[in-house]
Amino acid sequence: MKAFSVGLLGERRAELYLRLHGLRILKRRYRVRHGEIDLIAREGDATVFVEVKARPRGEAGEGLRAVDARKRQRLRYAAQWYLSQHPAKTVRFDVVEITKAGIRHIKNAF
Repeated sequence: MKAFSVGLLGERRAELYLRLHGLRILKRRYRVRHGEIDLIAREGDATVFVEVKARPRGEAGEGLRAVDARKRQRLRYAAQWYLSQHPAKTVRFDVVEITKAGIRHIKNAF
C-alpha cells in the first residue's frame, strides 16, 4: 500500500479513535502554505492539533520519533494560522501513533 493511502487510512482510524474518546473533530487535513495539520479537535476548552503517524508494521514509538523538530515547527506554523482565525484559550499538540501494537494517543506530545 502506498504511503499516501496508509496515511489517509491512519487519519480515519485516528479520527474514529479520538471521537470514541470524547474529542470533537473540527477540521481534517488543515493546510496552509508551509504546513499541514492532520486533525484539529476540541476537548473541553482545549483546541487540539493532532499529528497522525501510521506505521502499520512499525514498533511502538516509531511514529512519535518521526515528529522531529522540523515537523513540529511546521505544525506550530499551521496552528498559528488556524488560531489567528479561531482564537483558543488552551492549545495542545498531540500525536496519534498507529503501529502493529495498536493505537496510542500521546497528549501534549510537544
